Order: sequence, then structure tokens, then C-alpha cells
Amino acid sequence: MPPPLRRRLTVAACLAWAVAGCSPGATLVSAGEAPAVTPENTSTPGLYLQRLHATYLRPGDCLLELPRDLIATLVSCEMPHAAEYAFIYVLPEGPWPGEAAAMRRAVDWCGPRLRVKASRRQEVRAGALLPLEREWPAQRTAYCLAVPRGAELVGRVLK
Repeated sequence: MPPPLRRRLTVAACLAWAVAGCSPGATLVSAGEAPAVTPENTSTPGLYLQRLHATYLRPGDCLLELPRDLIATLVSCEMPHAAEYAFIYVLPEGPWPGEAAAMRRAVDWCGPRLRVKASRRQEVRAGALLPLEREWPAQRTAYCLAVPRGAELVGRVLK
């Protein structure tokens, strides 16, 4: 991720966390806490921020950044974000193919199936969140994403 995008996303995340933490009834969930694998809404008027495991993603969810641990931070798609979730792909059975080969397989499968708005096709490419090697072969699910070709996405790109 280019440094200017990372900086903007970090600032947006910090601001969102601060606003969510100051609102009545807001609960912030960190990746290390047990509730992080269940949906935990931290919405405030005009702000949508949620941390959850990738298994809870719904088509059209926008991810603030691409996580390495499958715990995603969701934001309103109107905020700058790093990806929009589309659907899942189950990688074929067999030994762990390695991260590069798993990503290549997932992107090759996901890419042609992404339903991107015609006006936004040049802005995005296919990407994926991969299963963790330590959970392989029990978990072989890849999460297909629309990711920006440039710096960031703002607004929905998927139909």
C-alpha cells in the first residue's frame, strides 16, 4: 500500500475509533479479544465501524485495510477504504500451496466473477484474503475482493 494511502487510512481509522469510543454504548473490539470473531457494531450517527472475522463479511462490505489475520475493520463505503468484499472461493484440497500460489489461484477464480460497476471497472482489480497456513487444510476459504489499482476507493464499486 503506498505511504500516502496508508497515512490517510491510518488517520481515518484513528478518527473513526476516537469518535466511536466517545459515543454512548460504543464498544471497541481488538483483534486479540475473544469477541473479535463475532460481529460487534460500533456505529454512531454518520459513522460505521466494525471489526469482525472474515467469515462474517457480507457482499458489499468495505474494508478499511487488508488484514493479515482475517480480522477485518469495516467502514462505511463512503469513507476511503482498501477493498470491497464480493464472495468466497474454496481453494482445492491438497497440501498448502504457498501464499503466492494460493493468491494466484484465488485471484484467477475471483477476477472474472467480480461484478464491478461499468463506470468503476478501470479503478479496481481482483484481490483476496487467504486462509491462514496454520489452519490449512481444515480452512481453505479465500475471500474475494475488489481492490484499488491506485491509491484508495471511495464509494461502492460492486453491483
